[in-house]
Amino acid sequence: MKIIVFLISTFALVAQTAQVQIVHNSPSPAVDIYVDGTLAVENFTYRSSTGLVDLPLNTVVGIAPTGGDIIAEFPFTLEQSEDYVVVASGILNDTANPFTLLASTLEQDAEDDQSFALNILHGVTDAPAVDIYADGELLVENLSYGEFTGYLQVPVGDYTIDITAHGAEEAVASFSAPLAGLGGGSGVLYASGFLAGADTDPAFALVLTTPSSYVVELPAAETGLGTAQVQIVHNSPSPAVDIYVDGTLAVENFTYRSSTGLVDLPLNTVVGIAPTGGDIIAEFPFTLEQSEDYVVVASGILNDTANPFTLLASTLEQDAEDDQSFALNILHGVTDAPAVDIYADGELLVENLSYGEFTGYLQVPVGDYTIDITAHGAEEAVASFSAPLAGLGGGSGVLYASGFLAGADTDPAFALVLTTPSSYVVELPMTETVLEIDDSYTTISNEFALLSNYPNPFNPVTSIRYNLENNSNVKITVYDLLGNVINELFQGNQSAGFNNISWNATNNIGESVSSGVYIYKIQTDASFKIGRMMYLK
Repeated sequence: MKIIVFLISTFALVAQTAQVQIVHNSPSPAVDIYVDGTLAVENFTYRSSTGLVDLPLNTVVGIAPTGGDIIAEFPFTLEQSEDYVVVASGILNDTANPFTLLASTLEQDAEDDQSFALNILHGVTDAPAVDIYADGELLVENLSYGEFTGYLQVPVGDYTIDITAHGAEEAVASFSAPLAGLGGGSGVLYASGFLAGADTDPAFALVLTTPSSYVVELPAAETGLGTAQVQIVHNSPSPAVDIYVDGTLAVENFTYRSSTGLVDLPLNTVVGIAPTGGDIIAEFPFTLEQSEDYVVVASGILNDTANPFTLLASTLEQDAEDDQSFALNILHGVTDAPAVDIYADGELLVENLSYGEFTGYLQVPVGDYTIDITAHGAEEAVASFSAPLAGLGGGSGVLYASGFLAGADTDPAFALVLTTPSSYVVELPMTETVLEIDDSYTTISNEFALLSNYPNPFNPVTSIRYNLENNSNVKITVYDLLGNVINELFQGNQSAGFNNISWNATNNIGESVSSGVYIYKIQTDASFKIGRMMYLK
């Protein structure tokens, strides 16, 4: 009987608790945390977080400099079986913004796997009330110091977060928030540091923490407010050029048939073109839509009145409608070619496309194609190309005709060039036509299967896995989202069968990279495949 009473009493004591995550956001030295006078967390550093810890429902939390005496105590009354987040904020010995503990209920999960439950705290003492934008869309309005938003169900994705003073249009700070790999989870995003202060003060930052005690300081980004993302493509057979945005040099020594990744441009802007190192020779005003994506192709010929240099623009899609499709936008960019029809494996894909026209995005089933170009209404192909799209499911790109159909040997020859929003560029190899199919026609083999990387998201090592059908020469490269080469992981011959290579989130010189989404490309002699991976510190 005594044992039963003891067990009931013990169960009652255990049940009288709530789970609490504690976050250190006061720009103070490391502290010790006491619960009812007992040391609970030792040497708790700035911008660090505990996991969920059990606290009595009626408790006193004490704060002390590490190794010192308690200097502040805060009584709490909690609800049984409820979860909370408590954020140490304010400044020690500051009467205007005194040290305090800010509390909110805590959710551990989002409403579904396609959402992330985000609770935002304004924790910067010298910042006014703010508005918060995600990719240019208002997310939170008029949030003051010490206030939580409560949990917002945010669709998973990679965002640019812009902070403005309430009612203002200009961002005071912008950050990249990679939430694409966090579906179904939750976290607290808190503003930290000082908006304006001495160099010794911690700078303004956004910090994300999850109930598991994971912490990441979001990297700074260019503002997404009042901007649109634009990819620029050089398809004018001219010398390398410099590109100016509103009179400021933006892209230097931009060579023929190269592409930028997506860059942010103001909604009302003037793009100027100059020979590399020279003066601006042409300017083009643009009015863009906020949060829209565009591709702008430099086309035509400098000092040619019949086909003058110009910028051709189209909206840009970054993704196909599903993983079994590729979103393909085709541009006729050859000044001396007539209107054309375009065939894919002998089937009419585009009819009567004239110079300067885009098709808009066509949802093409992934696969390896032969592309035939004919004069509109003609049956004979003027040129044929291999287009290996088998490994690009879910992605998008612009396929543009380039060069001259007939010209001097010094002119660039007619070509088809594919570019993607990451700035990846490939000139399609010429092949035999399939408009009149014969025994000589063969397709490019699908040389290997991409088995993705694991784990994903990862920290700090992931394994990229693939299966080669034959012994192959293999090159594996990691890019950032702007198309910059981050690490050339491998180049050499590999045997047929299952293969893998590890990446430890470093660049070519061994430096750690920032958290975010990265692209990896596996290239063999005749085909390639591309995958995405997310690194979370």
